[in-house]
Amino acid sequence: MPARPATISGSATRTAIVVMLIASWAVPAAAQDRESALLNRIEQQMLDQEIERRLADHRGQTLGEQLTLDYGASLRFGWAKLDDANFEPYGLRQYEANVYLQAVIGGGHRFFGNLRFLYSDYYNSNNNNDGLLDPIGNRYWYQFDLADWQRANDGAAGPVGLTVRAGRQFVSWNSGLVWSNDIYGAKVQADWEAISFEGVAGVSARSGLYDFDVSRPNYDTDTNRHVWGIRGQYEISPEFAPYVSYFAQTDHNDDSVVLPFFGATEFQYDSQYLSFGTDGSIGNRFLYTLELCHESGTGKSTPIITPGGPSQTDENIDAWAGVLNMMYLLNDHQNTRFESTLAFGTGDGDRLSSSATIGGNWPGSPDNAFNSLGYINTGLALAPSMTNLLMARVGASTAIPIDPRRPDDLRIGVDFFAFGKTSAGGPISAPSTPSRFVGWECDLRMDWSITSDVSFNVRYGLFIPNGGNPEPIDQVRQFLYGGVTYAF
Repeated sequence: MPARPATISGSATRTAIVVMLIASWAVPAAAQDRESALLNRIEQQMLDQEIERRLADHRGQTLGEQLTLDYGASLRFGWAKLDDANFEPYGLRQYEANVYLQAVIGGGHRFFGNLRFLYSDYYNSNNNNDGLLDPIGNRYWYQFDLADWQRANDGAAGPVGLTVRAGRQFVSWNSGLVWSNDIYGAKVQADWEAISFEGVAGVSARSGLYDFDVSRPNYDTDTNRHVWGIRGQYEISPEFAPYVSYFAQTDHNDDSVVLPFFGATEFQYDSQYLSFGTDGSIGNRFLYTLELCHESGTGKSTPIITPGGPSQTDENIDAWAGVLNMMYLLNDHQNTRFESTLAFGTGDGDRLSSSATIGGNWPGSPDNAFNSLGYINTGLALAPSMTNLLMARVGASTAIPIDPRRPDDLRIGVDFFAFGKTSAGGPISAPSTPSRFVGWECDLRMDWSITSDVSFNVRYGLFIPNGGNPEPIDQVRQFLYGGVTYAF
């Protein structure tokens, strides 16, 4: 832990105690909104699967020779029961309706729009996120695909590939460590033989996005971060395709608050992410992706009064994260697959909150906590962010062929997680004690396409913490979600 300034007085020490009291609120708040963000992401992932199916299975009406129009809708009801930050159970009912419209013009020009009406009803809870998700415009974009345009007009695609998509869209950068959220912006992909490039630029979309700084006002309803990134990759062989990428996010949130003892408090956090990685396949059954990321930039320290000094300072960010994903596919009719993940993110031992400004990095020391608006699978029940996290996951999924004509319509899967800390004395985004091992988790899932129009989904997670922890951290934590969808 970095040394504290030697000039801290008794009054400053009392002020530091106030900071600790404020930070003690930040961890439960972060955990609670991590749950809300996870629920929204689960619903959005299921919706995105439906969107991708509609995009791939394009059977719209042809209007003339140049325009194809496709449209549809879906209704969904979801129910969840989970434990909050204090390990107390509460429930959520969600009612959702979606409207889709897709148009393809001249082969290469594609327009897509999705209106999402999602109403959340929390019960037995003090969660204040009840109501209709805003805005209702969930996805809307225009895409130009050069290869599709050439096939439609010239009969064959050329040697250079180019795809441009602009509008409100989902972007997952590399493995998802750095950014995995919606943006208003543009994404460009180009490739020629073994070389490919990707670029993105835009502004964060606010619905369903929870900022990592839970101490900032309006962190759960209004996040304004401008992003841009560039990525280059060279496929040396099918087994080895290294890449390098640079991604930057600039904090344009104008929020500041006046706190007792501290005065005006700012929340500026500007970060850049330099990543190196590779992906590939060994044979036609083993797939892998690897990313190692260094985070730099500047952020505001936690507010604290020192004699003759400022209440906050600008501190450099120096943090790391990495993830290795592996998948093995069996050559069977059930499309069975085995998966594993190894991941880590550095933490900071002088933080009281893993990601917040209040209770965050101490003045006069670099910030070693990895924070981003990215997402990788860290389970359902604990669902920690990558800050100060060590994680190992193994899992498997397979289809149960209840109908030989539709062998993949019922899929089941299981994941096992083990969680630890990179800095034993530092916090993670969920309540924990200063020990290296956090606990382990088991997740179960089922996805059943009952008919071509009706599907049923179940998710269950059980987290068992490290033994010997005080209450309520010693409690088992559970997550249960079920939903049914009718699409037409």
